[in-house]
Amino acid sequence: MIDKAPSRAAAQDVTDRERSDAALKRTYDCDVCVVGDDVAGLAIAIDLARRGREVILLTFTGARPLPLDGILSPGFTMSTSTLVDRVGQHDAQELLILSTQATERALAFAQKAGVAVGPRGRLSVARPHAADALVREHELRQELAPDTTVLVGAQDLAALLGTSTFTAGLGVVPAERVSPQALKVALEAEVLAAGVRALPVEGPLAADLKGLRKYLAAGRWRIRAFQVVITGPEAFARLGPKVAVLPRAPWVYGGFRLPAVEVPYGGMVEEAGLTGLRYHFDAGRLTLAAATATRVMTRVGAARVLRRHAAELYPVGPSLSDAASARMLPEPAGMPLVHEGERGVWYALAAAGDALSHGFLAGRLISGAIAEKDDRIALLQPFASTPLSGWAGRVARFAGYWHVRLAARLHMDKIAISTAGAPDTAVPAPDLLPDEEIADVRGLPPMPVPAAPAALPRRGMAAATSASRHAARAALHAASGWASGLAARAAAEPARRRRARREPEEEAPPRHPRGA
Repeated sequence: MIDKAPSRAAAQDVTDRERSDAALKRTYDCDVCVVGDDVAGLAIAIDLARRGREVILLTFTGARPLPLDGILSPGFTMSTSTLVDRVGQHDAQELLILSTQATERALAFAQKAGVAVGPRGRLSVARPHAADALVREHELRQELAPDTTVLVGAQDLAALLGTSTFTAGLGVVPAERVSPQALKVALEAEVLAAGVRALPVEGPLAADLKGLRKYLAAGRWRIRAFQVVITGPEAFARLGPKVAVLPRAPWVYGGFRLPAVEVPYGGMVEEAGLTGLRYHFDAGRLTLAAATATRVMTRVGAARVLRRHAAELYPVGPSLSDAASARMLPEPAGMPLVHEGERGVWYALAAAGDALSHGFLAGRLISGAIAEKDDRIALLQPFASTPLSGWAGRVARFAGYWHVRLAARLHMDKIAISTAGAPDTAVPAPDLLPDEEIADVRGLPPMPVPAAPAALPRRGMAAATSASRHAARAALHAASGWASGLAARAAAEPARRRRARREPEEEAPPRHPRGA
């Protein structure tokens, strides 16, 4: 006779261990669980708690702050003309109004909380090949949201920035620089004052977001909530493909000490285009960030890329880069990702450069949708679909990046060839900003306009270089179109298979014997 006592004891031991683990895991019930403590997550938690909701905020430790300051200003990375094409003129205008209201709310909160703001200003600048697009952007912005942009000419840009690299600029109003860390500390204090329970997430985070009640578990606790809000890159990285698959763009950050360079303008400067160059200048220190075509793996490589970008603006010389680093950041394709996915699950993610203003915008839209059934969040629903991800997205982005870089270089080569033999003095571009406003902004006399770029030494070499770049650009265009088409077919494949399963299979024609 076989003794079964040991097997019963082992089974009993496993059951007791499971019950012990379950007893140690504390359960919290709430109305809304906000996953992520970025600006959007903190603003949503504050708004909902003030509206009487019981809110739990999950915070993440170890997130590295970026050395570049944030900016509080209205608008979007996507051009206004593209925005109008996507959603129509009326909805585009309402989105711009909502963005302006969110910026004013953020500035009011910063001033009330004692957060230092400034220097004032946000300039979107363009090189010669993109100057016309910037002028069209100004005209459309003036039509939809008057008095929110100011066009700046080449002469004034040279005086404000101390560099002749850019020929057109678009100033955004209102705009204030602010430290993201200081603003976050003020929001965290407001979260505690509103009675929000904050729980740190130090290990893996598990989530079950199906059904009426949502479940999240980490460490020794679990949360049951009716609504879940997922905000910020850290939350998306922890939950991974369970919530969304986002493409990630490679960026480099860092700065240079340039005490011999004087720049009157202290606001944020960003270049229009895929390269995404952003910088500000403070007391002899240039802090900048730039997108790259591929990921930079080392600190030395990041410093080299930063030096190349900085040398196009100012005489860097032998200055050493400090705090150079490279990071992969989510890329929501020009518009903030703010929408409802599954029922009761909300998403909020902004691009790195606009995380502050778009965070307050996401806070207003999501908290209004949850507490007041406000349907204005539907204005951003057309942008809920994420851009190409994976290897297809990387190929398309690589091709687009070098298309922008080559287009700029080709344009500069054409200018150099057309000005061959011209006198050294160039006719300065007229000031597009009134003289009294320029005096208020810079407080300095205008700087002399630099001479036109020197002609290339050999016209034949320039023509050959231009032809090779044309060929490279055509190849990159072909690669981009091929990757986009392949990704579109892959995305449509599940729908095609579902349709095929629903449609009844056609009967095959009868097969007759051979020779019948």
